[in-house]
Amino acid sequence: MSHYFIGIQVKPLLAEQLTEWQKHFMQHLSYKQWTDKEDFHITLAFLGEVGEKSIETLRNELYSITAYTAFDLNRTGLGTFGNKHQPRVLWLGVENNPMLNRIQHQVVQICEIIGYKNEKRAYTPHITIAKKWADQKKTVTEDSWNKIISNMPSLAEAFNVDAVELYKVHPSSTPKYEIIQRFPLRHESFS
Repeated sequence: MSHYFIGIQVKPLLAEQLTEWQKHFMQHLSYKQWTDKEDFHITLAFLGEVGEKSIETLRNELYSITAYTAFDLNRTGLGTFGNKHQPRVLWLGVENNPMLNRIQHQVVQICEIIGYKNEKRAYTPHITIAKKWADQKKTVTEDSWNKIISNMPSLAEAFNVDAVELYKVHPSSTPKYEIIQRFPLRHESFS
């Protein structure tokens, strides 16, 4: 069985800018995996292994997401998961936007209806830049981190979220994530 997750694809401009950030980070940080430009996303819910019958049910239930209105999402700062001197994951945060939270909550409820349990940890919306620290002899201090980020190229402040995507994971491919269905959000019309 294949693995799936539900997320929001990062727009091409921000993905291009994050790729430039990665080139800078690669000179200073030791990661085994750098997210491919096509794979940048914000995860809403990770499902793991899912059978084809459950995927069809999931697709049908996810159509309810299309009732939500497209919205702008601001980025926040850089963050990490794990040991701060050898962080397991390097990520760019996004604001905890009320619309994002409502959509994420509904996605989690849909997943639970079809039998998939969500993580109990608080939701931290982010875009993974790199993961899996490689060189156990190499560490990052607060001073070295400040030097690394002081010369970073600028990033777009906000991007429009106009769809939610259902992704299939291909672990041995590049890019790793295939969008198998998009669920477009409504655009507000002004009369």
